[in-house]
Amino acid sequence: MSIKFTDILFLIVVAILLAYGLVYYFRTQRKKEIKDLEQRKDEMMSISIADQLFTLKNMNLSGQTKRKYESLVATWQTITNFQFTEIEAALVGSEQFVEQMNLVRAKNALNQAREILDETEDQVHQLHQELTELLATEEENQDRYESLLERYQTARKSVMNHSFDYGPAIETLEKNLQYLELNFTKYNELTANGDHLDAQDMLDTLDADLLSFEEILQKIPSMYDKIQSEYEDSLEDLRDGYEKMVASRFNFENINVLEEIDKIQEQLNQAKNEIKNADLADAKTLMDKAEREINSLYDQLESEIVAKEYVNGHIHQLKAQIETVTENNRYAGIEVDRISQSYILHNNELDQVNDLTEQIRLEYQKFKDLESDIEQSHAVFTQIETKMRKIERSIEEIADKQNQLVKSLSGLTSREKEAKSNLDLYELDLRNMKRKLEKNHLPGLHDSYYQLFYKVTDQIENLSQQLNRVRVDMSQIDEMEGNLEQGLDELESMTEETIDSAMLTEYMIQHSNRFRYDYPDVDQAIKEAQYYFHQEFRYREALATIEKALRRVDPDAPTQVRRMYHQEKQIRFY
Repeated sequence: MSIKFTDILFLIVVAILLAYGLVYYFRTQRKKEIKDLEQRKDEMMSISIADQLFTLKNMNLSGQTKRKYESLVATWQTITNFQFTEIEAALVGSEQFVEQMNLVRAKNALNQAREILDETEDQVHQLHQELTELLATEEENQDRYESLLERYQTARKSVMNHSFDYGPAIETLEKNLQYLELNFTKYNELTANGDHLDAQDMLDTLDADLLSFEEILQKIPSMYDKIQSEYEDSLEDLRDGYEKMVASRFNFENINVLEEIDKIQEQLNQAKNEIKNADLADAKTLMDKAEREINSLYDQLESEIVAKEYVNGHIHQLKAQIETVTENNRYAGIEVDRISQSYILHNNELDQVNDLTEQIRLEYQKFKDLESDIEQSHAVFTQIETKMRKIERSIEEIADKQNQLVKSLSGLTSREKEAKSNLDLYELDLRNMKRKLEKNHLPGLHDSYYQLFYKVTDQIENLSQQLNRVRVDMSQIDEMEGNLEQGLDELESMTEETIDSAMLTEYMIQHSNRFRYDYPDVDQAIKEAQYYFHQEFRYREALATIEKALRRVDPDAPTQVRRMYHQEKQIRFY
């Protein structure tokens, strides 16, 4: 397919139109951007900074305010002489590039103009804000001045009309008022000279000083009142209470109460002096320290009173406890002597009684010393209470040891009675086992059974001999009883096993007789079992031999025989 000339011509025309359209669009866009930036520039330049500077120029400024004004003027001159010119030049250049159809350079020039304009706008707005604040400083200062002056007059009236409440501090407060008044005068001078910023700083100083002064005026009366009506009254109460306690024969060690009261009073006097000089923080520190020491003195006096009540309420009780434990120890000694005539003792019980006697003697001597101190009015009751509590604990420990000793001794008789009662039971158990064996008509017993039987018999005989001695050794008796009970348990188990094995052997043989003619090994097993049974009295081996042979010909038979035997045994038992 061939392309016609008319088609080519059409495409060229379309391309030209598109290019022209794009150029027109970008050119129009750049002009719009230039117009927007020029409008922003005009709005920025219309801000009334020049008028503000002119107003300040005619205000006869001085000092810090004048220096601030001159700095702002220099900033404005820099903006107008350089940055406005740069913005204008960048906008003109961008217009020329647009007219020349150089859209790329026009875009670069616009970006430069926008960047300078953004920076300049921030500076102009900042400058306008600072000028506005500087112009408003005088009026704001005046409003603050009037408010502070009113607060000053109120504070001054409080000092003049309530001088009695401030006591010796009135002189310091009046000096502070003079200092505040001097600062008000300095403010007026700075304002009259046109230095409104320094005047503003002076108002800040006045505000802080007034706030501190008002706080001092509020706190001084309450601090004086607290010292006089609380702390000093407490000291007087302590002094009076101490003198009454001394008259009532109280004693104090390692502390001179009157000297401590005088020291606290000196601290309070020092606190008053700090208040007089308006050094309230130091005064508060001294007052807090005095309060702690006053409370400490109260605690010590109270402790002595409480301790005396305890001593008076427990002294006779403690004496009775010592007398009781002394009597109990005498009884323990008698009991040890009596028991030792019938029993061999192993824990040095007599030495224990002697040791307890010595401990009681020492504690009683301590108690007598306390009584002597109280009678001679030398007692520091807190110390007496502490010593009494120690004696009480010692007496309680001695009483516990006495109880344990007497309990261990009193248990010997009951243990002996129990052992004799057990001896009868041991003999009965032995006879019952013997009757049980005889009841089953066994052909005989193996030597191992006789050995254990005679061993247990000898143990019973030895235990009986030991229990019949003049002085019984219960420790040895306990050991012999333990061994005897173990032997009886073994003998009882062997007896049960012997009877069970013998009876089961007979049951197994009876059950096996039906197989002996058909199975020669069963017949042989029966003969071997009977030999073990009747000749060697080895019933366990006899049972194992016949049970093994029976299981080979009838696997369920041994289990059935055992079940039947134990059912019959259970019926016989009940």
